[in-house]
Amino acid sequence: PALDARMCAMNARTLLTLATKVRIALLVWGVVQDSFFEVPYTDVDYYVFTDAARFMSVGDSPYERDTYRYSPMIAAFLVPNVLLHPSWGKVFFAAGDLLAGWLIGDILEQQGYHGRVQITAMGAWLFNPFTVTVSTRGSCESLVSILMLAALHGLLRGRVAWPAAAYGFATHLRIYPIIYALPMVLFLGETGGGGNRTNVEKKNTEKEKNTRRRARDARTTALAKLVTNETVTFATVAAGVFFVSCIACCEIYGNEFTHNAWTYHVGRSDIRHNFSPSWYGAYLSQHAGESVASGATKGVFQKIAGVAPQLAVVTAIGVKYAPDLPTCLFLQTLGFVTFNTVCTAQYFVWYFCLLPLAFPEWARFALADSEETRNKKQNENLGARFTSWFPHLRALITWLLAQVLWLAFAYLLEFCGKAIFFELWIASVLFLCANACLLVDVIKRR
Repeated sequence: PALDARMCAMNARTLLTLATKVRIALLVWGVVQDSFFEVPYTDVDYYVFTDAARFMSVGDSPYERDTYRYSPMIAAFLVPNVLLHPSWGKVFFAAGDLLAGWLIGDILEQQGYHGRVQITAMGAWLFNPFTVTVSTRGSCESLVSILMLAALHGLLRGRVAWPAAAYGFATHLRIYPIIYALPMVLFLGETGGGGNRTNVEKKNTEKEKNTRRRARDARTTALAKLVTNETVTFATVAAGVFFVSCIACCEIYGNEFTHNAWTYHVGRSDIRHNFSPSWYGAYLSQHAGESVASGATKGVFQKIAGVAPQLAVVTAIGVKYAPDLPTCLFLQTLGFVTFNTVCTAQYFVWYFCLLPLAFPEWARFALADSEETRNKKQNENLGARFTSWFPHLRALITWLLAQVLWLAFAYLLEFCGKAIFFELWIASVLFLCANACLLVDVIKRR
């Protein structure tokens, strides 16, 4: 076992080293593409962050920069863009990617997964084309990913206070982690702050554990689970960090902060094409010539109709799967992004960081190489592997094809000037269906 642990650590270090080299190469390529190509590599939001940091560096408000819709903390993190080097932020975000990869590996190790499972999971994040390009282009999404993985890492180890602090600060930076509050509290009420003690061997007795859990649940009221020392501590610390950081920003920047960091995102309706099918209805309403009153009333009903399925899916998943916290958070995030009224490629990072933790089949796949399995017939091993992996591969391939179709139509609309709004909306609907199929597949196969 000690030798296996050393080999696993060596493989993890090799993986992180290779991932670092890939990101350095992309950072260098980004400078070249920005200098010599018509289409820049750097994300437009990175220029927004840098401009906001420039205002902050001279004592002005970051919201002097139009379209800066984030916490001033993000602009503060990127002040070195102005004082040191313009690429500081990209290096900072790319380093966050690497830390997230290490956290993924350590979380799986805590759950009893080693060797191939751990390395595969880390590689699924570290070499995911989306996450690599998003961070090296200058997106800040890796910051929230780090904080949420750190909170999950602590909760699974039986910690309460500092995971709550990380969660509270993540919710301050981006509002969407608020959906994790319910399953986290339910998880703490279920485990009593003892963390997730499951491992590969214990998962083989899952049926017995479920029987004991049902018997215990019958004797324990829901209120007793929700109100414990651990849940009260978690809620108090998380709320304290969240409100202190928000109050501090409000004291300094006033209504500029509340509008740009909060109310804008809550009431946002995007008429420009994005992966969500909701954009087409907003686009048609914008050009329908409706009165202000009727438009406002219709907008309220549209907002309710858009939020209702999202809220129902997120809540149901949070209640049902809270004991399996990593999978629960992944399913919640996938459901939230799938049914959100605005969906861009950056949002995929929200659930990509949890994706490697969500598939228990990885344990079976790794165990297929154990001594016991090697004594079985080779054709049975291959059949078991194919049966285990094919549904996931089918769902992932469907998701990729739907995305490629959407991107093709978006390219024809945006770069070729073809009026194919309806066709692009159909592609958005197909992409939503592909995401929903992926969500159902993970639920069925868990």
